[in-house]
Amino acid sequence: MNGLGAHEREAIRGIFDGLERDVSLLLELGPEEAPVTVIAGGREIDFGAETQALLEELASLSDRVTLTVAEVEERGRWPKTTVGGRLAYHGLPWGYELTTLVGAIAEAGRATSSLSAAALAAIGGLERDVAVEVYVTPTCPHCPPAALLAYRCALASDRVSAAAVEATEFAAAADRHGVVSVPAIVTDGHVAWVGAVPEHVFVQRLVLAGSGGASL
Repeated sequence: MNGLGAHEREAIRGIFDGLERDVSLLLELGPEEAPVTVIAGGREIDFGAETQALLEELASLSDRVTLTVAEVEERGRWPKTTVGGRLAYHGLPWGYELTTLVGAIAEAGRATSSLSAAALAAIGGLERDVAVEVYVTPTCPHCPPAALLAYRCALASDRVSAAAVEATEFAAAADRHGVVSVPAIVTDGHVAWVGAVPEHVFVQRLVLAGSGGASL
């Protein structure tokens, strides 16, 4: 993975100029499930090192964005990036997933939620905690909108936790949850639905999961 191009840097800097509050990034590195992969052309990728380089570059684009890097010893889904202490991304956010990470920073840097009033009211009615994982791939243009909706819901309610998981990088976890296509939204350990849906549908299904109802 190469660094950001001049056009990307300028576009991201413009987004970060609109941040209304500081956003912390925590990158956790540890023993990885798939530490190295080979892409076309025979180049190997170190997911942790590439993620750290990308986050350092993003943090350099705004004084409001800070980065902390931590090393952990236990095995897990590393690298893991946590945005604003609330939003998690497991894996290297490359390809379309750069949009997910930048969008997460933009959402965490907002003073108010970008969800509609109706969505906020529905989220406020959650009866129990809901952990949402959105399985994504860097080649899927429909994945960032799904992941960002999960992030917006998590920022709107302490009852919601949200994580995006790169499905090809963490294939074992994807297989364990029965993920066969993306974006796949997993709640309570199983795929609740697949595909990008409008905000009101996403929130409706999330609230249904939070009420103990059947998935749609």
